[in-house]
Amino acid sequence: MQDHQWQELLRQGNDCFHEQRWNQAEFYYSEAYDLLAFSYRANPLCSQTLMAWICSCHNLSSLYEEMSNIDLALRFVMAPHEYLLEVSNSSVDNEDVKLIAFKGLSLTLPAVMSFAQKYPICEDCLQKFTSLQQLMDHEEKSIH
Repeated sequence: MQDHQWQELLRQGNDCFHEQRWNQAEFYYSEAYDLLAFSYRANPLCSQTLMAWICSCHNLSSLYEEMSNIDLALRFVMAPHEYLLEVSNSSVDNEDVKLIAFKGLSLTLPAVMSFAQKYPICEDCLQKFTSLQQLMDHEEKSIH
């Protein structure tokens, strides 16, 4: 996959989003999401592709939030977060894959926490996210 394909799709999606053409924005964001998910599965060591996929998920979440479809908004804000948690906690032997997943969590967790501030989520879930944030802050200090 060439970078300009997903970049152009995200750019067009952003243009439509800002013009409040929700259905067109959904089309472009969804196309970028599919391209990036396929590309990342083929190359899990490409952090640029992972970060772009996270971006496409967050764009879809924001779009669905604007469209008042909070369930879908939550689904797309949680999808990359849950995936990265699974990878970082898995028994994958490749430490680079785990490190990339951990780096991705530094993007997904704030998005989830921000969403949780706007919309009620269960108290246990909120506590897990807060605990994870504290753990990540500690681990980030250890890595540096």
